[in-house]
Parts: sequence; structure tokens; C-alpha cells
Amino acid sequence: MTMRTELWAALVLLGGCVTSSSQSDRAAVSDIVRERTRSPWTDPRARSNAEIERDVGEMLQKDLTLDNAVRVALMNNPQLRAELANLGIARGQLVQANLFPTVDFDFAVRFPQGNDHPRSWDVGAGLDLTQLILRGPRTESAQAELDAARIRAAAAALDLAYRVRLAYYDVQAAEQQLELFRTAMQAFGASYDAARELLRAGNTIELDVATEQTAYEGARVAVAEAEADVIDARERLNILLGLFGRDITWKVGQRLPDPAASLGDLNRLETRAIESSLELAETRAQLLALARRVGVTKLAGILPSFNLGVSAEKHEGFWAVGPQLHGTVPLFDRMQGVRIAQESELEGLRERYQASAIEIRATLRAARDRALSAQARVEQYRNTLLPLRERVVQQSLLQYNAMQIGVFQLLQARRDQLEAGRNYVATLHEYWRSRSALEQILAGRLVASLGVMSRAPSRGPAMPGGGADHGGGSGH
Repeated sequence: MTMRTELWAALVLLGGCVTSSSQSDRAAVSDIVRERTRSPWTDPRARSNAEIERDVGEMLQKDLTLDNAVRVALMNNPQLRAELANLGIARGQLVQANLFPTVDFDFAVRFPQGNDHPRSWDVGAGLDLTQLILRGPRTESAQAELDAARIRAAAAALDLAYRVRLAYYDVQAAEQQLELFRTAMQAFGASYDAARELLRAGNTIELDVATEQTAYEGARVAVAEAEADVIDARERLNILLGLFGRDITWKVGQRLPDPAASLGDLNRLETRAIESSLELAETRAQLLALARRVGVTKLAGILPSFNLGVSAEKHEGFWAVGPQLHGTVPLFDRMQGVRIAQESELEGLRERYQASAIEIRATLRAARDRALSAQARVEQYRNTLLPLRERVVQQSLLQYNAMQIGVFQLLQARRDQLEAGRNYVATLHEYWRSRSALEQILAGRLVASLGVMSRAPSRGPAMPGGGADHGGGSGH
């Protein structure tokens, strides 16, 4: 093998030094997600469909816990798998940027007019030196773009886990609200039955019976609405879990837990949020990639385009071989417009980075304050309001047994107790949503980008109004 042949072989080998597989990219994403969610997640694209179906089926056979719901979604959500597949786009761009420029060649043969002179041959081959010089900076820029793509994929996984937590809490809250509305319906039904019995005994009037019947029928409508809320909440979670068919019969089997003793160390939360932010990390990677593209543009604008190669000519039976140089000089087009556009884009990206940092700090403070507020209100309901409502019901029962109040007042006290319980569940739901938002921000994702910032969750259908004020009659 000649020296020239060895040189070309080495160039071909060097051109393939960047791997074309995105497996390492998905592994990097898995590491980020595991670190920030504490979930034993592995790349779903690295496992067979049969393995995923087996693991998902095992988790759905038992009561679905919050942790298992997150695991199912990370394994089974098709949108996340599509986001991971997009890593191959950035990987392909890096591979392409790392390739050596193509080899140009010329071939010509000249035929003489007469037979007295032999044909002449002209052969040439060359490599674009300018593209070869720009190969390194372009590869560095593509690598920064790949880093940004990894961060985006990890962010998509974190966003999915966060939406699953919110949807799971929505199902728990909806089921607890449904239970309360069914209990309320029973209370309204008992009040209606009592009113009809009193009407038969001549101890009340038709208006009271109609009022109690209206309240009971309203309670039935509220139960139907609460049942629809449960269905909607379950289907929203099914979408995130990627479930259909027989797999949608899962059961939660748990109520919303009581608030944690504390929200943890609230010191330096803003600093932690900034340091862990994937939005800022992605923007930094984009800034680096864009800055390198600006450098490539500047270099390409001043470098002449050189094509260096070898030329060979055969004339009258003899070969003449020598170097060949071809080039162009950028006298007028030095890519001024491209450079201006890229520098403006870079300046705008710097400003957006600053804006994102400000938004993260504000969102963190709002999420923290909302979680603290919800926690305080939950404790107020649990420690004060609910015990007081229970005490009112007990005292009302004593007064009713002593014939000091009527049955309608006793039932109204029970209705008020159920309304307090409904508000307690709604506030507890708000607490866990707020806490999830705070934890998501500290894990590195800005929840405002998901459209869930600064809105209290729905409290479901309203509790139907109570019966008429029947005064203090005995009702016996």
C-alpha cells in the first residue's frame, strides 16, 4: 500500500470516530431522571414490548400506588418514547458534522483531430481544506445541540412524572368527594323521608316536604356529577399511563394522605431551584451551541475556500503528476448577514436566560407560599373545624333527644359536617398539588410552563342546599 493510499484510508477511519448510536444519549437521560425522581427508571426503548407489558401488568394487578403510577407512565407512555426517539435527530446531526468533507475529482480525456497524436488523459482529486478546518468547530456546536436535546428529553420525562402525580391526586380527591356526596345523598334522603313521615302525622307542612325533596334530588344530581368527575380523572390518568382495554380497570385503593410534618428545609430554595433548573441548563447548552456557530460563521467568512489535491495527466505515453490547488476568496460575501442574524439570536437567548431565572425564582416562591398556605388550612380543618362540626352534630343529637330541636335541624347539622369534610378534601387536594409543584421546581422543571401555576384545583360539584328552617319544634 502506497503512502497516498494509507492517507486516504486514515481519513476514512477518522471520519467515523463519532458513534452513530443514540443508546448512550438515552442512558444519559435515564441517569438524569433517576437522580431527580428517585425512580428506578430505565430507557423503555432498551426493553422489549413483552417485558414492558409484563411489568406493567404486575403493577396493575395490585392497588395502584403513586410510585407505581409514575413507573408505568415512564415505561409505557408513547409520547415519552417519541421524545426519546428524537434524540436520534441530534445524534445524526453530530455524526454528520463530524464527517470529513467529500473528495472532489476530475476526469478528462482528449481525442486528437488526427491519428498522428495519441489521446491525452487528465485526472485530478482534491479535498476541501476550508471544510476540513471548520469540521472541528461544527462538531463542537453539534455536540452542544445534542446536550440540549438530552436535557429536553429528560425534561419531558420529569414533566410526565409530574403530570402523573397531579392526575393521581385528582383521582384520589375525586373518589373521596364522590364518597362524601353519596353520604350526603343518604343524609338528604333521610331528611326527605322524615319530612314525609311528619307530614303524614300532621306535624309539618307540604312546603317543608317539597324543600327536602328538592335538596335530595339535588344531592342525586351532585352524586352523578361527582361520578362523572371520577371517570374524567381516571381517563386523564389512563392517557398518561398509556393504558387501554383491560388495563384500565386498576384501582387506587388509597385516600389522599395527610400532609407531611413539614415541607423540609425552606432555606436556599431559590438557589437550589436555579442550580437544578433544566430550563436554564438547556438554554446554556443552546447558548454554547449558538456561540460556536457564530464562531464558525466568522471563520468561514474570512477563510478562502481551498481545495488541495493531486492532478495527473497522461500525454504521449507519459504521466505527469503534481499538486493541484483550487480556491475562492471571499472579497464581498463574508457571511455578514448570517453573522448579524446569529449574533442577534445569541443576544436574545441571553435575555431569555435572564427572564427564565427570574420566572423560576418567582414561581418557586409562589409554589412554596401556596403549599404553606394549603398546609395551614388543612391543619385548621383537621384540628379545629372538623372537630367543631362533629361536636355540633353530637350536641344537636342531644338536643333532639331532649326534644329541644327538630329533626330538620339535626339533619342540617349533619349536612354542614359533610360540607366541611368536602372542603377539607378539596384543601388537602390543593396541598398535594402545591407540594408536587414545589418538588417539581426543585427537581429542575418550571411548572408554570405546564399551565398549572397559581390555580387552585376544582372543588367539584357544590353540596346541595339544606332544608328549610323549621325552627325549634320538637318534630316528635
